[in-house]
Amino acid sequence: MFAWFKQGYVTVPEEEKEEFEYDPEPLAQDLYGVGITSLIRDVRKVVLREGRCTLRLTKAFTTVLVLWLTIAMQVFLMYQFKRLITQRSVHDIREDYSEFEEWMYEDHIEVTSNGYGRGIYGHFNADRFEDLPEHIDKETICSTPLSQPYFFACILMIWSFRVVDDLRHVKFYMELLLLRTDTITSVREMLEENDQDHTVVLRGLTLPFKAMLLLLIFIPRLLIDLVLLWLGCRWLTATASFGDVLLNAIALEFVLLMKDLIYSAVVPRRNQWETGSMLVPHKRKAQVSWTEYMGGFLWLVVVLLWVLLYMNALQHVLPDYRWDIHQVCESYIDELTSLTSIGKAGGGHHRRQHG
Repeated sequence: MFAWFKQGYVTVPEEEKEEFEYDPEPLAQDLYGVGITSLIRDVRKVVLREGRCTLRLTKAFTTVLVLWLTIAMQVFLMYQFKRLITQRSVHDIREDYSEFEEWMYEDHIEVTSNGYGRGIYGHFNADRFEDLPEHIDKETICSTPLSQPYFFACILMIWSFRVVDDLRHVKFYMELLLLRTDTITSVREMLEENDQDHTVVLRGLTLPFKAMLLLLIFIPRLLIDLVLLWLGCRWLTATASFGDVLLNAIALEFVLLMKDLIYSAVVPRRNQWETGSMLVPHKRKAQVSWTEYMGGFLWLVVVLLWVLLYMNALQHVLPDYRWDIHQVCESYIDELTSLTSIGKAGGGHHRRQHG
């Protein structure tokens, strides 16, 4: 052990120095996977004029059309979320918080660029919380997600992890198909069929095929994920109920899962089989290293930094938020939960007496 410290390095066993190769990667069983398969296999058949070209061209067009209709539906739902739900929620929570600030700071306020009041530091009077006027509802104020920053940060992290899961798939297939896959000049040499196990191995892609995948598949999916991440965080921040925060996160999950639902519901079994039987080699050798074993855990840091950055700088639901609700609402929330517990216990005792 002391010799190890003197040497200043760790001796790596010989078996861990050996290079290893990943098995060829099958495409994902979802709308994006079947879209990639169809664009490669069917368009290649059409270009080479092999088989029933009209059928192949129609199949490729229909597959991409269904994919783009799904993307359009996701965009439409996100727009409606913003127009019908998020926009109203943001307005209401801004009005409530502005009135809270004016009362708690005894009109020592400054006006934001949106026209809402924010208290001037040093003038916050926590004692005024007990005498809030009737038009400022305590429960609404204390149900603001930002009033419980640690709880809300956990919710945002869970939602961000869900989007990161999709982003990692996009990153992986972009790297696999656009960078690692060889760029070749012959369309005929793109695929190699294996009659023994009925699989098709991708050997290379021409530059037009890579551009087609980038424009029709990867860029739209990447934009959907990023917009949904931003809009989802905004919607959750504007949700004035802790229970509804969880329900809204589930609703956002539904939008992301549409590609899997529609794939299972409408894509023919033959097309699903072709997607599962297409293999993409990794085209690289790997060694036991920090990157191989620990690289994925860096997403933990990315998500944590994103949540901290969003809550403290990027969220515009409550711009210039003063982080002053938490300290006055803690006792109020404790009072509500204790009253609920007493109410249940008292109700049970009351029922036992009458029983």
